[in-house]
Amino acid sequence: MDKVKDALNVGKIQLISSKTLFEAGQYRDSITLSYYAMYSSALALLLKKDISPKTHEGTLRQLAKEYVKTGLFSKESYGYLYDARETRNDSSYDYSKTFTEEDAEKLILQAEKFINEVETLL
Repeated sequence: MDKVKDALNVGKIQLISSKTLFEAGQYRDSITLSYYAMYSSALALLLKKDISPKTHEGTLRQLAKEYVKTGLFSKESYGYLYDARETRNDSSYDYSKTFTEEDAEKLILQAEKFINEVETLL
């Protein structure tokens, strides 16, 4: 398989894992994997243009430049990834923060929409 398909497949698997964790009541880890599902899918889009950012910030910048500002990718879906990055930072590093079922469910739904939009462009 090529890098684009591999990255998208990883994103889809991460979304499945997020849902599994959600069903088990592991909302913190579900949130983390929902973010990574979007992130991996975003990388698939960039790899399609032979762009390989080295950082999460670079991925966001390049996605905005190549897809959002050109009108190919919706600002709404881009916002899902942008906002999820902060939530993922909290879920990974803020041990005092509590995450609810609603928090995790919202990110799963956003990740599904994000991946669906990515797939239409690949």
